[in-house]
Amino acid sequence: MKRFKYSLLLVCSLSLVGCFESSTTGKSVKRLIDNPTDKEIKVAIDGNELAIPAKSSVKYEFEYGKHQLTYNGQSLNFLAKPSTFNNTGFINPTQSNYYMYRTYYTNSQENYESRIKDHLKTFEVTINGEPHEIELPIKIINDVFIERNDDRYENAWDYGINDKLPDEIRSKGITKKDKLFREADFIDYLAESEEDLKTIQFPNQPKKYADLTKYIVPNINLDKIKCDEGREFVKQHLADWNNLFTLKGDDLTKLYNQIKSDETFRTKHDIMRRCVGDIDPEHTYMYATREIESALEDSDELNLIIIE
Repeated sequence: MKRFKYSLLLVCSLSLVGCFESSTTGKSVKRLIDNPTDKEIKVAIDGNELAIPAKSSVKYEFEYGKHQLTYNGQSLNFLAKPSTFNNTGFINPTQSNYYMYRTYYTNSQENYESRIKDHLKTFEVTINGEPHEIELPIKIINDVFIERNDDRYENAWDYGINDKLPDEIRSKGITKKDKLFREADFIDYLAESEEDLKTIQFPNQPKKYADLTKYIVPNINLDKIKCDEGREFVKQHLADWNNLFTLKGDDLTKLYNQIKSDETFRTKHDIMRRCVGDIDPEHTYMYATREIESALEDSDELNLIIIE
C-alpha cells in the first residue's frame, strides 16, 4: 500500500489575518543520548563528562538506580528502572524539537485525506524570516527523556529517529503509521514538496530543568487512615517506594517487581474490601492508595523518570 504525503497548507502570512534506540536487561537500560544540533555538546552523567559531536548520538548504559544528568549549567536527577513492557527511547539533553508525524498507507488519496484531517494542527512558524501559519499532522516533542511507551503523550512511534519512513508497505485496508523525526530531517522532508520550507523555523520554548515535572512519592498522613489494616499497608507501600530510590541494579529490580506484582495488587484490593462501613466510613484507605497511584502509576511503562 502506498504512503500519501500530506499536501501542506501554508494558510497565510500572519500579517494577513484571515487567510537504536534501546534495549533493557535485568539490572540496566541502554539509551542513546542524541545531539541533533550543528555543534558539539558536552553532557555529564553522574559527573562523567561526555562529548557528543554535532548531529550524532552516543550510547550509554544506565544501571538501575538514581542518576544525574548535567548539560549547559543545568542538572536533573532521574531514576533508571524496569518498565512493565519493553520500552525504547532516547535522551534529548538540548531539549530540541522532535516531530511525531502521522501518515496513512492506503490505495486512495480520498481515504488518506478523510483520515488525516482529524490529526491536523495549526502551527505558527517563520518561513524566509516571515511569520506564517502551517497546518500539519504532527506533534512536537522536546522532553529530555523521550520514551516510546509513554501514555502521557501517546509516543508509540512505528519508525524512530534513525528509521526511514517507507514509501509503501504490505497491508490490507488503511494502515496508520507514526514516524519520529529530528528537526533537520523533518524540515528536509517538508522541503521535498515545498522548497521554501527549507527555511522554516518552529517555536522551541522548553522548560528549565528545575521546572520539569518530577515523580514524587506523596507524603500521606497515615494518622488519617481510619482502617488499621489499610494504614499498615500504605505505610509499607510508601516505605517500599522510597527505598526503591536508594537501590541499584538487581536489588532495585527485585523491589520494583514486588511493588508491581499481582500479589501486591491483590493485597491492596482485598484490604479495600475489608476497609468499608463502620471501619472506614470516609474511605480514607481507598483515597490514600489512589493518591499513590496518581503520583506514580503512569511511570509504569517508562525506564527513565525525573525525580527530586
